[in-house]
Amino acid sequence: MFIFKPYLNWESLTMASTYLLRLRRAAAGAALLLSVAAGVALAGTNPLEDFNSEPLTSGFRGNYSGVGNATVNVDIPYGLDSAQKYDVYLPENASQAPIIVMVHGGAWTSGDKQAEDVATAKAGYFVARGYIFVSLNYRLLPGSDPLIQAADVARGIANIQANASKWGGNENKIVLMGSGAGGHLAALLSSNPSLASDQGASIWSAAVILETAALNVPALMSTSHDNIYDKAFGANLEFWEDSSPTHLVHASAVPILVVCSAESLENTCSKAAAFKQAANNAGVDVTVSQQNLSPWQVNSRVGVSSSYTDTIASFISSTL
Repeated sequence: MFIFKPYLNWESLTMASTYLLRLRRAAAGAALLLSVAAGVALAGTNPLEDFNSEPLTSGFRGNYSGVGNATVNVDIPYGLDSAQKYDVYLPENASQAPIIVMVHGGAWTSGDKQAEDVATAKAGYFVARGYIFVSLNYRLLPGSDPLIQAADVARGIANIQANASKWGGNENKIVLMGSGAGGHLAALLSSNPSLASDQGASIWSAAVILETAALNVPALMSTSHDNIYDKAFGANLEFWEDSSPTHLVHASAVPILVVCSAESLENTCSKAAAFKQAANNAGVDVTVSQQNLSPWQVNSRVGVSSSYTDTIASFISSTL
């Protein structure tokens, strides 16, 4: 079983001692999950009744009039760390509503669930169409490496699935969306959902990946690259492979739409095409959509009325 873990220099350890350490990590992780569950349970049976529920602002409704009487509920905890929280945007009178879970970018070191380019247009668009929109934070570098971050996202998905019916949502109709570093995390989990099952999550319906270069991490790290990737992935080949969607893609993967920018200086469209080929070889349905938008616009313009948003919406509806 793959275990999310921080990577240190274990080369000097024997195989037996390494295996023992992994078993100890697994036991510690299980204990942490139990403590998280207990801590969240103490907050109440429905977290939306306990954490800062308030109507959406009039400004939000002014920009997205179709939202109607939706509510936004902020900083709902899915773990004990202050970063392990998400916001939920609810349509009026939701019943068996599909759910979009958005994972922000920020080079694995920064970013926030409430950033305008992360949440505003997306929440307005999807809530107006009867979706529940969830924007999720996770722990960041330097304290938490990308595998820990992926485990956070998986734990968040598990928590969202557990609460979906209380919100009028359908836990079996969830689409995971991520941009930049968040796109990498979403691609990693969606390429091999068993990684998320380790954190208690069930498989979701599909994923939308918005402009990320980190689809084949060893290839990325073996060529000229920005130093942000050194901060994220270090110099450990095993870590590169364990955090690489291309290397972990499995036949159990969900359908994935990868959106790339034709203007990217990192040649993300060729990287997306290579990922599609590897995924298709594993029997996984991956679609690549190249857009004549900047990398920033690939994320920020989702939800803005355009044929681009229509492309994403069409993909999502086809998977639910």
